[in-house]
Amino acid sequence: MTALLLFALPLAAQVQEHITVERIIVDARVTDDGGNPITGLKGSDFRVRIDGKPAVVESSEWIPETAAAREMASIDAAIADVNTSLDQPAPRGRLLIFFYQTDFARNSARVAGQMQTVVNANDWLEWLDPEDRVAVFSFDSHLKFRLDFTNNKDHIKDAMQQAMLTNEPPWPRIVPMPALAKRLDPTEMRKAASPEAALIIVANALRPIPGPKSIILFGWGLGRLTPMGVMMEEKYFSARQALESARASVFSIDFTQADSHSLEVGLGKVAGDTGGFYAKTFHFPKIAVDRLQKTLAGHYELEVRKPDTNVRGTHTIEVDVPSQRRATVLARSTYVDRE
Repeated sequence: MTALLLFALPLAAQVQEHITVERIIVDARVTDDGGNPITGLKGSDFRVRIDGKPAVVESSEWIPETAAAREMASIDAAIADVNTSLDQPAPRGRLLIFFYQTDFARNSARVAGQMQTVVNANDWLEWLDPEDRVAVFSFDSHLKFRLDFTNNKDHIKDAMQQAMLTNEPPWPRIVPMPALAKRLDPTEMRKAASPEAALIIVANALRPIPGPKSIILFGWGLGRLTPMGVMMEEKYFSARQALESARASVFSIDFTQADSHSLEVGLGKVAGDTGGFYAKTFHFPKIAVDRLQKTLAGHYELEVRKPDTNVRGTHTIEVDVPSQRRATVLARSTYVDRE
């Protein structure tokens, strides 16, 4: 018996407790009443809760995303080389995806609203920096790829106009990295029979590209109206997870020519869930443009230590800035375990 005990002690001594501390990245945009970014915040200024429990913000970095914002932050822009390789990383500028929800039924209030965004195309393009890249998709009966990432505003404007149509567009020409064409399957795009399914495909194509992306959803509604109110489609929850994985925020620009309508609820939800915002263009379209321009000037990248909440799968995230009571904080509302 004594020999057995002596043999067991070294084995017991080898047992160690391993504590895994998981950290997640949260992109947060903080703006004032006028929509202007609030800069100069530190990690201690943010309050983050995961599953209702306080989480430690280990670091906070302000990332200016425009030349003007970098100048204000005293950050010199790097001299850009001509990008001719298909293997170069993402450019310094912002990555925006214009996603048009084209009404296949040709409802007049929806068609007129989409036409308004085309007529006012310059308003949506004139504030872009030369380093910014825009890709264009449309959805009517299925997902359609109209333009790969480019900074050519004439090409972008043309794709915005073509998104009004329900034709099958030719495949966009090859562009240097970052590019989406090789990550998209035309067969799967034709199978995407709902805007939620289309967003899954777009998000999955964006995921390998580093950094945050902004999807500008020019649309008329998500979800379906039931006797109990607007219900999100089953694929919405997969779409939300895919967008989160891609670090893609959705900014819902509701072009419906109406003061209010039922399916605006869905547009607001996808924006709120992913760290974007919802805005109408019916009466004052330039207000939506102005807010988008200001909001996309920069963001905070928060490194957050996740507390042990005993929750597995999908976690809720809440971010606010107690010292800025009137500030608007845009950040994703969920986090999904990777394992």
